[in-house]
Amino acid sequence: MAFSRQTLSPMLILSTSLLVISAFNYGFSDQAFASCQAMDAFDRQFGFYNEKTGVWKRHPLFTSLYNSLKAGGQIIDVYLGMQMAVIPTTLTELAPAKVRGGMGVLYWLSIKVGGLVVTSITRGTSSMYSNAAWRIPFGLILVVPFMISWSIWFVPESPRWLLLRGRHSEALVSLTRLKPKNTPEESIQEEFEILSQKVAHQLEKKRFRDLFTPQNRQRTFVVVAANFFQQATGQAFASQYGTLFVKQLKSINAFSVTLGTNAVDIGAIAISGSLIDRVGRRAMFHVSSTMQTAALMTMGALGTAGSSNVSAKQGIVAMLVIYSFSWSLGWAPLVYVLGAELPSSPLREMTLQIAYFVKLITEYGFHPFHSLLFRHTMKNSTDIGFFRFAVTFSYPYMETADTPGHVYLGGKLGFIYGSLSAVAILFGFFFIPETSRLELEDIDRKFDTPTVDLLKSVEDQTDVEQPRVAEVHEQKN
Repeated sequence: MAFSRQTLSPMLILSTSLLVISAFNYGFSDQAFASCQAMDAFDRQFGFYNEKTGVWKRHPLFTSLYNSLKAGGQIIDVYLGMQMAVIPTTLTELAPAKVRGGMGVLYWLSIKVGGLVVTSITRGTSSMYSNAAWRIPFGLILVVPFMISWSIWFVPESPRWLLLRGRHSEALVSLTRLKPKNTPEESIQEEFEILSQKVAHQLEKKRFRDLFTPQNRQRTFVVVAANFFQQATGQAFASQYGTLFVKQLKSINAFSVTLGTNAVDIGAIAISGSLIDRVGRRAMFHVSSTMQTAALMTMGALGTAGSSNVSAKQGIVAMLVIYSFSWSLGWAPLVYVLGAELPSSPLREMTLQIAYFVKLITEYGFHPFHSLLFRHTMKNSTDIGFFRFAVTFSYPYMETADTPGHVYLGGKLGFIYGSLSAVAILFGFFFIPETSRLELEDIDRKFDTPTVDLLKSVEDQTDVEQPRVAEVHEQKN
């Protein structure tokens, strides 16, 4: 993901940096919630003492509601939900086509760096006996929003967004601010005219039902389904409960594993960022899905071993790390790239509203297998009807075998998420198109064809993917 120095300007660097820092806080806050719930001080504050086992523990209902609080914040567009919809799209619109994929990956890299920083902090505070152990990470979450709240006003609006709303003079000013000072005025004017011509045919007013026209329904389906599979393959289990899950295995320091997992994720995202614009989106999706499925199914198989099998427990932890690596290699960052590239520009906001709603419902909402697998886990909780939450809500009930009416699945959770990951392989192969090195307006023209022709183009791309990967390999050598 390399930029030419001639394309960089102080304003572009500032704009990108602020967007990246905001994404950083997403990962920081997410991992702060996940890590702090594995602290002994947190258990003492919000749990109860089990006289039979001699340890502090929390009721699974509290753990479910605790992790579901963030869902409510995102659904009502408070900070995290807003930045989730805005940042990937803005990064994509500001970036040149040849590095747009890498710029999109930068979003998820920032999230993972935030997670790595906070897990380092919680690793240090976890040994504290007082409530400061978890209050310190929670308090630090507020630092970045304070910085962004006053500095974001200096960032110019996306020229594309302004043109789509007929604000041509403002778009020219914004484009000029994003260019280096020594850029000739004629060059800026020429680029502005080309951009204006490309978005001119998109200025007609779009309605919600336009999402499902023959030209748009395929991209709507792909973007929404991609967001579903990003979460349905177990991301919430790994991020929200990874530390707690490893702690319950009682074989390895949970905070050290979480710290290592975040470091591995950053490595995976760096690899993804360097390859995405060279080998293409589809190849990265295929590799990511295959590795995820293998890791999750292996985890499920190891979960069938007895609870006293230390080697099996260590293998489960290893598979959790491999799963996280493979998820961060493809599905984690590329879904945001796909969501920013694929929708028609006038329909992008509406498409992402639906896609992110599905994403959040999948992560925090109804579990597609809940009625089949976990019906008995809720029989003592009929007073909370709508709280049949998905991975976030149901996981604690699957990890408390000593509580009547609950079931302990442990590593066997891999079979559930691995099956969904296998379906994601098929989805990526048959439906995800290649969009690398195409301008956003060129993608629009590519999709101005019937759905049948689009599916044929996806099949044609499959035939040329292997030569492309081989060509990149030869260039490396």
